[in-house]
Amino acid sequence: MRQGLLASILLSTSLMVGVVSASEIQPTFAKSLLVDAQLKKKVDELHQYLIDGDIITLNFSLNRLSMPQQEAVRFMLLQQIEQQKLILDPKGTIWLRAQLTKHPIYMIKEQGDGYVVTKLAFDYSSIASRVLNQMSKDQQVLDFILAAEEHSLVLSEWLVGEPHEVRVRQSIVLAELDSLTPEALAYLSGQITDGPISVWLPTTEIVVRLAQLSQDPAVYKILWKMRTDQHSISELTRLSRLAPDKFATDQLIAATSNPSLKQSAFASLAQLHPLPSDVEQFLLAKLSHIQDGGAVALHLANYGHGSWLESLLNSRNKVRKQHVRFALSQR
Repeated sequence: MRQGLLASILLSTSLMVGVVSASEIQPTFAKSLLVDAQLKKKVDELHQYLIDGDIITLNFSLNRLSMPQQEAVRFMLLQQIEQQKLILDPKGTIWLRAQLTKHPIYMIKEQGDGYVVTKLAFDYSSIASRVLNQMSKDQQVLDFILAAEEHSLVLSEWLVGEPHEVRVRQSIVLAELDSLTPEALAYLSGQITDGPISVWLPTTEIVVRLAQLSQDPAVYKILWKMRTDQHSISELTRLSRLAPDKFATDQLIAATSNPSLKQSAFASLAQLHPLPSDVEQFLLAKLSHIQDGGAVALHLANYGHGSWLESLLNSRNKVRKQHVRFALSQR
């Protein structure tokens, strides 16, 4: 009994020599508290109270500690919760939220090259804020997956709101789409492909990811109609690397409908050796096109299809012959 009381007294009164003023402590003293064996033992004790849901004992034991040891222990406890990604019950979550209302009072000064920075010695409230934000995001992830699998998620409603909230939800969609079943992916794809394009569309990045995972030509059709950006360009490049895979070449052909992507798509198709029969028929038809034929002929000539082009010089199609002759003359 006496040993327990003595330990409590020592813990509450240890090493006050590091205190400079009511709110400032030396950095070395702050660091010494964070490695103090007794304080670490206290953190483990409080951690167990938190797991057991004994919040009354947790608060009582924490509040008995003197300052600044109490702040150091509170900081280490919250640090432990964050690092271990501890799942808290409702009581634990309420306790965690209460830490946001507490304000650390101890400061330290750090000397830099020609400057001095004053900051909180034990910034536990920031840790509490990060943990709560992560918990909120984790719950949103679960809500997204369950709603998508139950076919109750409406993307046009879920991806609206305050800018920060929308950014978080967009990141959840991008991160979790690949964890959905094919049925859930088809359900989400249908929300994009079945309605009028002018009503609502998610970001290009989301459409690209949905197209990749669903392998739905209808989603790609929407993608190629959207304004070109870095994400649609990257997807075109990825498909080019997959060619002559049939699905990839089909999408490269479809991408030529986009004015901003058509030249890159034509070039990717022209680089195939040998040309798959469907690609050859597509490019042959394009050679007769007044607007696109010249560019297609040049791509074919530049990527080693000169012999095929020469065989087309006897074509009766004047537009095609003109494009082919010009392309061959540029070699």
